[in-house]
Amino acid sequence: MKFDVVIVGSGVGGYPAALYLADKGFKIAVVEEHLVGGECTNYGCVPTKAFYHFAESVKFIEKISGQVYYKWIDLVEWVKNIVRESREGLEYLLQAREVTLLRGKGILAGPGRVVVEASNGKSSVECNSVILALGTDPADIPIARFDGVGVISNREALYLQEKPSRVLIIGGGVVGVELANIYSSLGVDVTIVEILEHILPFTDRDIALALKTHLAQRGVRVLEKTSVIGVEKKGSFYHAKLSSGEVLEVEKIIVAVGRRPKTSGVGLENIGVKLDEKGYIIVGENMETNVKNIYAAGDVVGGPLLAHKAILESLVAARSIVKEDVFKVDYKLVPLTIFTGLEVASLGYTEKELNAVGVKYLKFRIPVYFLSAVKIKGYKNAFVKIIVDESRERVLGIHLVAPNASEVISAYLPLYLGKLGVKEASRIPYPHLTISESLRDIAEYILGEPIHTIIKK
Repeated sequence: MKFDVVIVGSGVGGYPAALYLADKGFKIAVVEEHLVGGECTNYGCVPTKAFYHFAESVKFIEKISGQVYYKWIDLVEWVKNIVRESREGLEYLLQAREVTLLRGKGILAGPGRVVVEASNGKSSVECNSVILALGTDPADIPIARFDGVGVISNREALYLQEKPSRVLIIGGGVVGVELANIYSSLGVDVTIVEILEHILPFTDRDIALALKTHLAQRGVRVLEKTSVIGVEKKGSFYHAKLSSGEVLEVEKIIVAVGRRPKTSGVGLENIGVKLDEKGYIIVGENMETNVKNIYAAGDVVGGPLLAHKAILESLVAARSIVKEDVFKVDYKLVPLTIFTGLEVASLGYTEKELNAVGVKYLKFRIPVYFLSAVKIKGYKNAFVKIIVDESRERVLGIHLVAPNASEVISAYLPLYLGKLGVKEASRIPYPHLTISESLRDIAEYILGEPIHTIIKK
């Protein structure tokens, strides 16, 4: 079989390019060894957020001493149905664009040649260009290797057939805190162990502290500067020994310490594709590797492992193949979003990053519990922080710690891009009652004309 472009991987790093190129008249094949939609659709974004929104609904009802009755297995089946519908939607888009879907593992056999290894044998396809959207796998650690039963990753964590009573989460990054929030909201006893100084170690301390407080209020034990030094299975439980000497007895251990690129065993060495020291594929601004006509996009090229970043990279690769104008992905413009009730949304630079390179800055931070939209949600430690350069003309970083921050950050994007000035933002009638009103409030604060806050002298 001969195609113009073969895309290895149907996740968010692959399918956007397939659809774009098909619309341009290219003959496209997508190779997928598992489930269409990849990690985001099947194990990450979609099932996690389905669980998350249900869990937040439960907590909201509990605010007025209400009780929620549900069957865990029914919840899991509902999540599965959401995932299935999302996956089928992507399959329909590929089919409607006449994209050929090849089931199996794609291996580069040489320039312009991809071998597809399926359960019923091997086949070979030829093409002019290849886009590698291989994705990543969850990483485990020597002391806690995945066994698929009790020591698990995010892939199993949301599809358990029975609700666990106690879980240990190793790793206080995005996946760890999101799962901790979900499980604790649904009545599971949760402990997070983070080896570094604080959870969310890539963020500023004030953000991490706010989220730690929030998780603690939901009953999560957060143990920082702590590691797991031993794991032993005893009957149906696991005993985890901590560096503090404490031994935890839990039903499940969720290892959330990061990801590993899926770059081994796929033939990259056959054509000389270069990798960085962590095993991620090295690409240029147009997403082309060091080998002509071989592109890569999504998590497999490193950077922030976020779906909205992968979609743009996929389209950049497609536009490069079409020889259209290629836009540069601004990775500081890619919002980091953490879905934890008290959500976190950040873009640009953190104080930690600016301090590390000696850049001087001004910081403006206001609590936003005075907003009725926040009061209704009930998060007293919500705040907004904007970092600007000393001239106050350039916004260097925007950080929201508030309910619905994942949505509201979009309203702040024009401020970071320089498309919206602080004075202009202070005069925009953002809808009331919403958390987007915080943008007008902090703009007024920066101008020294606050209405709902007080400047301490």
